[in-house]
Amino acid sequence: MFNKSFLVNKIVNSLLSNQFKIFLTQGCFDIAARKKYLMLIKSLINVDGLNQEQALSLKSISYFLSAYPLIISVKTNRQFLSDEIIYSRFQLPVITPEMFSNILEQELVPAIQSAKGKHTVAIDTDALREKRKEMQLTLEQLSEIIGISKKALYEIENSRVNPTNETAEKLEDILKIDLKNLYKLKTAEKTYLKPKNNFQSKVSKEFSRIGIDNSSVYSAPFEIVGREKFSLITSLSKNGLGIKKEATTVKKLSSIFSSKAVFVAKRCGEQAVEGVPIVLESELPEIESSKELGKILEEKV
Repeated sequence: MFNKSFLVNKIVNSLLSNQFKIFLTQGCFDIAARKKYLMLIKSLINVDGLNQEQALSLKSISYFLSAYPLIISVKTNRQFLSDEIIYSRFQLPVITPEMFSNILEQELVPAIQSAKGKHTVAIDTDALREKRKEMQLTLEQLSEIIGISKKALYEIENSRVNPTNETAEKLEDILKIDLKNLYKLKTAEKTYLKPKNNFQSKVSKEFSRIGIDNSSVYSAPFEIVGREKFSLITSLSKNGLGIKKEATTVKKLSSIFSSKAVFVAKRCGEQAVEGVPIVLESELPEIESSKELGKILEEKV
C-alpha cells in the first residue's frame, strides 16, 4: 500500500542516489536535504492535507535559509497528480515523486503548471516575438493560425499571461522552435508569521532590535528563524527541561542548514547542550548587535 512511509522512503532514496545529505524530521517539513543547495520538503499522500499554517511556516523558513521549498505528493481529494505538471497549494510548488526524481537527475522538465483547471506553461516570449517577426507574421495572422484571439496572443507575447500547454505546442509547431521554459526550483518569497505567545514575541523583538531580521515559525523543531550576516534557528525553553533531546535535532538541522543555532531559555544552569549554546532571556536586552550575539554564541560552545 502506498502510504506516507513509502512516499518518504521513495524521496529519500532519490536524494541519496544523488549524493544529498539529508535529515528527517516532522512538522511543516519532513526532509531537509543539502547538496549544492538546500531543499525543505513536505511529503503528503494527499496534498489537500497541507494547511495554511504549515505552508506559511515552510515558506518563512525557506526564505530565511535561502532554501527551495517543495511539496511532494501523489493526489488531491479529486484526482491523482500528473508526473508532467507542477501544481500549487498556498503558492508552494507541488510535484509527484517521479517528477522530483527527474529534476534531481537534471532531466529537462517543462514548466507546465496547473492553475484554475488549466494547464499553462512558461515560455520564452522574446524568442516567440523574434521568430514571429522573422517569419513576417502579424499578431493577427499568427493568432488566427493557432486559434486564439489577437488580444490573447498579445498578452502571451508580452509576458502578461502564460499560454495553455496546447497553445504553446501549437506555437512551437508553427514556428519550428522550442519555446517552453524548463522548470527551475525557486526560493520562497519573504514571509513573516506573528508570534503565538509572549515568549516568542519577546525574543523576536530582541532579535529585531539588534539587527536580525526574523520570523516566528510553527510546526517546526525550532520557534524562530532569522538572518543577518548569518542565518539563525532558535529554540525556546521556559525551564531548561527537555533541551538535551531537542538540542540533538537542532544541532543536526543547523549543520544541514549551514546556520547557527541557539536556545533561548528563561532559566538554565548550562552554557550549552550538545554543542548548542544557551542564552538566557534576561541576557538578550544587554546584547547590542548581531555581531556581539555571534561572539557570545561562539564563546558558549
